[in-house]
Amino acid sequence: MLSRRLAIPLLCSVAGIGAVIAWSYRQDVALQRALLQREAEHLVAMQRAHLSSESRTVVSDLLYLREQALLPRALSADGDARAALEREYAAFASNRGVYDQVRCLDRGGDEWVRVNFRDGAARIVPRRDLQPKGARYYVERAATLGDGEVFVSPFDLNVEHGRVERPIRPVIRFVTPVIDERGERLGFVVLNYLGARLLERLRELARPFSGDAMLVESGGGYLLAEKSREWGWLLGHDHSFERDYSRAWDAIRERDDGVHREGGDVFAFSRMPLADVSRDGESVFAVARVSVSAVSSRSRDLLWRLLSLGGVAVLVVAVSLWFWARASVMRELQEQRIAESESRLRQLSNMLLAAQESERRSISRELHDEIGQQVTAIALDLRSLQRHRSAAPVADRLDRLSADVDAILRGLHAIAARVRPAVLDDLGLRDALESLVEDFEGRHGIAVDTRLDIDTGRVSKTVGENVYRIVQEALTNASRHAETDEATVVVETEADRIRLAVSDPGRGFDLGAVAAGRLGLLGMRERAELLGGHFSLQSTPGGGTRIAVTIPLVQGGDESS
Repeated sequence: MLSRRLAIPLLCSVAGIGAVIAWSYRQDVALQRALLQREAEHLVAMQRAHLSSESRTVVSDLLYLREQALLPRALSADGDARAALEREYAAFASNRGVYDQVRCLDRGGDEWVRVNFRDGAARIVPRRDLQPKGARYYVERAATLGDGEVFVSPFDLNVEHGRVERPIRPVIRFVTPVIDERGERLGFVVLNYLGARLLERLRELARPFSGDAMLVESGGGYLLAEKSREWGWLLGHDHSFERDYSRAWDAIRERDDGVHREGGDVFAFSRMPLADVSRDGESVFAVARVSVSAVSSRSRDLLWRLLSLGGVAVLVVAVSLWFWARASVMRELQEQRIAESESRLRQLSNMLLAAQESERRSISRELHDEIGQQVTAIALDLRSLQRHRSAAPVADRLDRLSADVDAILRGLHAIAARVRPAVLDDLGLRDALESLVEDFEGRHGIAVDTRLDIDTGRVSKTVGENVYRIVQEALTNASRHAETDEATVVVETEADRIRLAVSDPGRGFDLGAVAAGRLGLLGMRERAELLGGHFSLQSTPGGGTRIAVTIPLVQGGDESS
């Protein structure tokens, strides 16, 4: 019986936990893929921005060198000007530190001035070691440019005497023609930008990225990847992006930027012109690949944690369901008993409060109607004797008796008023509270600021009696404990409730240390809560005390006053 009752909830719980784990894992995988894609797109954007900034700086340097006044004279075989130009180029290369070579070629493409920058030092190449470069592709392309135009070569490896220099030195060549005012081409200015420096900076930008960051030249070869795969088309090996990711390459080279998805992999890419002013528009592609394994590796730890938590959850659910099945009937019976007990307790408490007020009315009435009348009769008899007195000693005694009887009457009236003020029954809550405050001020010398906005006709006897008693008890506490000469009483009716607040600026007290043990405070709270209201007490040492109570106006079984 117990197993049958457990089976369906347990199976549903296991299925639910499994569904939550699966959903959470899928959501995390999707989230990680999206995060990695955004990281890839951000990386590509940063690399593009860095390359653009670097190329603008190089072009600016190139055009600056082209405008040197020494240049036309040096190219016209002025020996002094040529020597001065060599010194200028050496100083420029040392100052900038980013150019492998700074060169001036004559109109035929032969090197006229060359400065090499190696190991942090600029060296002027002797004229006997200068080489002819007229047959090189970058000179041939630059020969077709107009004044102010720039040719930017693809990424290349530096070549000396027809062979790739070792260790390899990646360079980008920036070339512009030198044209005089008559429009005649005098030669060329060439800057070999240190590509290794740029590639290393792009590699540093990619280090925090969890995927694969690559730089691909326009033919599909790797400029930046694993070291063994780079420069394949120049170093004689067949590693290339085009070969490794042929379908992705077909899609990437047809667009300027975007995201390509293939077999779970995501490729974020951007075409990056090596220089915006280059007429030929040489470009490379920054590619950031997010692989399936990179995504799953981020989510795998979460999956194991979810499975572990799921196993614990299943165990906890199974134990909990067993206890639940065993205790459900007992709990239902206990809840029913508690509900009945609470109902009886609330009914009994209401009856107790009503009986208290009824008993107070009875005592007040007895004191006033019976004892008071008897004492009044005695007083009248004594006054009659006073009028017929014949001897002085008898007269003095009668005077004392009459004064004593008057004092008894005043005391009885005071007791009757404190037990059950007649004004509460005769005139209602507002007048009763005014009378209470007036008596309180006279007895204790405490000025009370009273603000009463009460619709007496809507306040039932039960509510009125309890509001009166709460205000009475609050003022009594203020006189006993607050050590103050002023207090405030606010009572007002609203649409469906009555609110009251009694406050003083006296010495206050620590709620945790004092409030729980004061019978008066407990009585006020009980009166409010038994009528379905809310009791609030605020006090701090030296900061005064404030009691606030809210009671619904409608009470079942009450009669309006």
